[in-house]
Formats: sequence, C-alpha cells, structure tokens
Amino acid sequence: MFETASHAAGNDNDLKALIAAFNQVAAALHLRFERGGRQASINLMSQAMLALDDMKPARGGVDVERLCVELAAYTEEVRAAPRDERDGLKHRARIFLERRRAPKINRR
Repeated sequence: MFETASHAAGNDNDLKALIAAFNQVAAALHLRFERGGRQASINLMSQAMLALDDMKPARGGVDVERLCVELAAYTEEVRAAPRDERDGLKHRARIFLERRRAPKINRR
C-alpha cells in the first residue's frame, strides 16, 4: 500500500516524506499490537513524529498537527507500560485498550 502510494506521488518529495512517516507509524503499531514490542515501537513513532513535525499544520489533506499530538500521547502511554510485561491477561488487556487509543489520521 505505501509503496504504491509512494510511486503515485511521483516527484513530490513532501508527499513521499508524509507516506514514509505513515509507514513508520504503521510499522510501530504492528510491532506493538501484533508482537508486543515496546522499545522498537517507541523508536519508530518518535522518528515518525520528527519527520511529521516539519509538515505541520497540514499536508496532503491530513491534519498533521493533530496526528502529532495523538502520536506523542500514545508514545508516552507505551513508554509508561512496564518493560517486562509481555504476556498474560494484564498485558492483553493493556494492548486491547491501547488499540482503542491509537492515533487516527484525520483529513483536513
């Protein structure tokens, strides 16, 4: 999906950077929700936020400013999760709640 979008962007480097940041966010959420990864997820979201920071307030019809705020809040929530909690009912409940609070992309 991201590869197709990147090719469709052509020579628009700003749009390609936005797509690359979305790809990092998607990878971070996959690592967190499907594999229970914590630090790798935090790192990818932080890198995406750095890339998105230059695109505020909006780019490509996306409310980048709001997305950055939600990403920062979600990253702090993941950062607050215990490092050694990787399985069990408590971990599954945390992941369930995190999915509901995951950042959403809003059109502007």
